[in-house]
Amino acid sequence: MSILAKKWTPLKQDFNKGIHDALQQQHYASQLIAMAGRHLIEQQADDSNTNMQYDSKRNLLIGNELGKGYHIALNLSNMYLLLLNKDFEKVKQFALEGKTMDKSFDILRDILWAAGIDVSKFKKELHYKIPKHPLAKNAIFTIDEEDYFNENAAYRSNAELILNEIRKKHHLKEDIKVWPHHFDTGSFIPIAHNAKGELIQSIGLGLAIPDSMVNEPYYYLSFWSAEPIKELAKPDELTVGNWMMPNWNGAILKQSDILKVKSASVQHQIVQDFYQSGIKILSQYFKI
Repeated sequence: MSILAKKWTPLKQDFNKGIHDALQQQHYASQLIAMAGRHLIEQQADDSNTNMQYDSKRNLLIGNELGKGYHIALNLSNMYLLLLNKDFEKVKQFALEGKTMDKSFDILRDILWAAGIDVSKFKKELHYKIPKHPLAKNAIFTIDEEDYFNENAAYRSNAELILNEIRKKHHLKEDIKVWPHHFDTGSFIPIAHNAKGELIQSIGLGLAIPDSMVNEPYYYLSFWSAEPIKELAKPDELTVGNWMMPNWNGAILKQSDILKVKSASVQHQIVQDFYQSGIKILSQYFKI
C-alpha cells in the first residue's frame, strides 16, 4: 500500500436515507458560513467569498477570513460551529444539534459581535436555492447516527486526497474548495487561453452530492471549450466510470462503484484510475 493510499478512509456503508439526511444537514449548516461570506466579506465576481476549504485532520469546513483573522468553521462529524482565530485555533464553539437554522444564526451573530466583528449587515439571506429539507421550515438539527455524519466526512477527506494528488501532478495553483451552493468539493485544470489571456479550455473535477443527474454522491470529470470539439461527442471508454454525453460534457464515478470493494487501497485506486483514464482520453484533444 502506498503512503497516499494509507490516508484514504475506507468507505463502509451504502448510500442510504440516513446518510443522505446527514449530508443535507451538513449542507444546510454550511450555509451559515456562506451567509457570513456573502454579507461580511467583499463580494467577488466568482462568489469565492462564500466558499470554504476542508481541513481533513479535524473534519472542519473553514470559511474565508471575516476580519481580525477570524474564520467560521463547521465540524462535519459532531456538527459544532466554531469561531477560529488567525492561527485557526478554536475561540468559541456551539452545538447545532437541537437548534433551528434561525436559532443557530442568532447564536453565531452574537459570537461574531462579541469578537468585535461588525454584524450590522449580517443577514439570513443567500442568492441561490438549495434542495428542500425540514431545516428550511424551522426543524432542528438532529444527530441520530453519528456514523452517518462520519461517513460524509470521509467523502470529503478522500476527495481532498485525490484532488490534491492531481493538483500536485499538474502543478495547479488553485486551492481545492467546497462551494456552498451545490456543496461540491471541486477544482479545475486550466488548459488554454486566448491572446487576451482569457480561459478558453478547462477541465473540472471533484466530488458532487446527489442531484438531478445522479441520486448518490459521485466523482466527476467535466470539460469545457469555447469552441466545440466534435470528436469528444463519443470519447474512448473509461477504465472505470461512465461518460455522460450528450446530456452533459463529462464523466462520473458513482459512490456505489467504489463501494463494490472494501479495501481502502483498492477504493483509492479505483478513483485514481477514473481520473487518470479520463484525463488521458481528454489529453488527445486538449493540450494538457
